[in-house]
Amino acid sequence: MDYLILLSSIALGAMTVFWLRLDDPKHIRLVNAFTGAYLLSLTLLHLLPELYHGHGEAVATGPLLIGSLMLAGFFTQVALDVISMGVEHGHTHALHHGRMPVGVVVGLCLHAFVEAMALGNAKTHFDPASRQLLLISIVVHNFPVSIALLGMLLQSGMKRSRALIWLALFAAMGPMGMFLSAHTVLASHTRELMAIVIGIFMHISTTILFEASDVHRFNVAKLGAIILGTTLGVASVLVR
Repeated sequence: MDYLILLSSIALGAMTVFWLRLDDPKHIRLVNAFTGAYLLSLTLLHLLPELYHGHGEAVATGPLLIGSLMLAGFFTQVALDVISMGVEHGHTHALHHGRMPVGVVVGLCLHAFVEAMALGNAKTHFDPASRQLLLISIVVHNFPVSIALLGMLLQSGMKRSRALIWLALFAAMGPMGMFLSAHTVLASHTRELMAIVIGIFMHISTTILFEASDVHRFNVAKLGAIILGTTLGVASVLVR
């Protein structure tokens, strides 16, 4: 079921591009403002505190290592941004007609693969509640990313069938990352993997929320999206 949930936001993103034309940059910015606030809320209210909490048991991963892994995740995302051109936090780019954005696809695929690795196995995860909230976070975050990616591919002049194949490749990365971590030795290192993903989330969410807009200020619509995302993030933590 979790694999289907991961795929659902990608499929929904594709449908909104074809039916609602949400791949317009101004629409993507608003959806990303919502998801950035949502990710930051879940991270600060639950994922980060629970990472250091042992639930009465000794935490084998020391605070210094956890902090180092979060920094590693943060700067890993900085490096991925160079490859993907920042599509995962709302940047869209005009492409030359017929040009295949290999870097964008590779960067997004690596991003999706790494963040899903922290899901691991539900039975052996260090905190089932964190795992569930991480799954929700990935689904919410991948929705605007899939819209931006598919929109860029179609606007470059790529045929719809070929664009959907590349989108399917991106969609497969999350399930593959979760499968790898659930069925290998990584299943016993979900705390460390979560630390890396939290670093990635911190970079993405803060970049979305604090980078300057076209007029170097928040507009009302973006502020409303941020408030809505924060409110739903708080609700997701409190009602579970």
